[in-house]
This record gives sequence, structure tokens and C-alpha cells, in this order.
Amino acid sequence: MNNIRAVLALSLFAFICIQAVPFKPKIQPIRDHEIALRPVLASYINSLKTTWKASTQQGGLLEGATLKQVKKLLGTRLNGPKPPVKKAHAKINLPDNFDSRQQWPQCSTIQQIRDQSACGSCWAFGAAESISDRTCIFNHVNLTLSVNDLVACCDECGDGCDGGYPGAAWDYWVQTGLTSESCDPYPFPSCDHHIANSTNPCPADEYPTPDCKQQCKDGSSWDTRYYGKSSYSVDNNDIQAEIYHNGPVEASYSVYEDFILYKSGVYQHRSGSFLGGHAVRILGWGVENGTPYWLVANSWNVHWGDKGTFKILRGSDECGIESGIVAGLPKSF
Repeated sequence: MNNIRAVLALSLFAFICIQAVPFKPKIQPIRDHEIALRPVLASYINSLKTTWKASTQQGGLLEGATLKQVKKLLGTRLNGPKPPVKKAHAKINLPDNFDSRQQWPQCSTIQQIRDQSACGSCWAFGAAESISDRTCIFNHVNLTLSVNDLVACCDECGDGCDGGYPGAAWDYWVQTGLTSESCDPYPFPSCDHHIANSTNPCPADEYPTPDCKQQCKDGSSWDTRYYGKSSYSVDNNDIQAEIYHNGPVEASYSVYEDFILYKSGVYQHRSGSFLGGHAVRILGWGVENGTPYWLVANSWNVHWGDKGTFKILRGSDECGIESGIVAGLPKSF
């Protein structure tokens, strides 16, 4: 009798334990030709007690894109050359929440969310956007600097639409300077993957890297260049102070399959395979429901994520985002 009771008790205990463990669906590895935004993965993420929500309804650039097409957007080459680490800022009391858009509302570029289109130029967008922001902050002028100057003309930066190094982009700004966006505009329009009746469908693969023509489309001179005074890497303990004093920075990190499903909350990697390296612009930081985060602007247009932005866990180098920070200061003009 005692043995029967013991078996029944163990069976009841096992049943309770099984009921307490959330069901995890069997998520098969995705293939390159399959649609990247998978409902089964989004449903699994949303079933977890996590700090963010996933959605397959992203619109624009990612809607209907295959895994291969998404991978092409992730053009940042991780662990590449970086400028030397800058001396840390003096210790000050920093606010719990900080948003560069509110701190420098006069700088129109800080407010913008751009679209890299079907080109792996995220490394160039993160650099040119942050450099434009800092040009406004320090020189008190709204000037959008050319992404295409980096993509097409910076040989040491990498391979244009096939990927590049953020640190090399900031060095190029110091050594060679950048022209304006009006002189050398980004040639690729926003596009849609497999959207019915789209007026501008994305190409099947990706756009080729443009030629470096060194000619201005607005009639100005290519020799009019805007230079950086310095370029540097930022220690992970000094990122907040750097943004607080000097403006947005560029960050590189690893992207996993669940990230592309992000819609709201504070992202933490929970499931899915590694897809590639990406570069973005960190605008600030904050705390949401007790979870510290970085506030980040992406370059996948305003339809993706939270109107083109996302939050990611701060303080634990989530996906390596605190290990790949680069920045610099502009020359006066």
C-alpha cells in the first residue's frame, strides 16, 4: 500500500511540474528562402514572461522578406578595426532617463528615422546619422551628411552594400571628410518585399554598391567637405556620459531571428538563430517597469518596431551592443 501511495504521489508531483512549465513549440531552423517573420516564433516570444512583445506585422522593408533578404540588411562586420578608446568622462550624476531628441530639439537629424532600403549599409547609416547629429550639436547647423559618400567612396570601410566597418567610417570622416546629402544623396528608395500592388517593390537580391562618382547632384562642389576632429571608441562604462555630453553614438551588435519581430518593450534575445551584425544609433536610455534600457534608432524605416526605434536591455552587453560603440567630434566651420 505504501508503495502504491508513493507512486501516486510521484505521479501527481510530475503532473503538477509539467503543468507549471510553459509549452515550448518545436521551432525548426528557418531556411534562406523562407519568410523571415514567422508567426510561430512571435507567438512563442509573447507566451514568455519577458520584457518585450513580438509581431509579424512590421510593414515596409521587412514585410514578406525572406531570411536571405533580411540577412542582406545586416551589413555590419563585427570585431573589425576600431579607433582607440577615448579617455572616460569625469564622473557626474546622470539622469535616470535621457533622450537626445528632447535634449537637442533644434537638431532635425536626431528626430529622423531613415531607410537603408535593400542594401547592407547599416554601418554607414549609423555613422552618417550620428555624425550629422553631432555636427548640429556642436556647430549649430542642421546638415545631413552623405551616407552614400561612405557606401560608394570609402574603400577602407568595406564593401558598400555588401557590408562594412563602423569604426572605419568614423576614421574616414576625420581623414577625408564627408559631403552633404544634397550633394551626394542616397540612391536607393524605400521598398517593399512582396506587398500586393506595391509601387516600389524591393529587388530579389539587393541593390549593387553605387560607383563613387565624386560629383555633386545639386551643383555644389565635391571639394566642400565636412571633417571630424576626432574618432574614438567608447568604453562600455562611459556610454551614457558620452551621449549626455556629445550626442548619439553608433553601436554594433549581433542580431538574432527574434529581434526582427520586435514591436515594443525592452528587447532581450530569447530564441532564434544568429543572422548577422547590425549597426544603429543610440539616442539615450531609460528604465521601463524596472528594466534598464538603451533607446535606439534603427534604419529600417518607421514601420518597423516602435515607429522605427527599439529599446534593448542596458548594463549587461546584450547581444554585444555595449562592446561596439564608436563616436567622434566634428571640426568647427
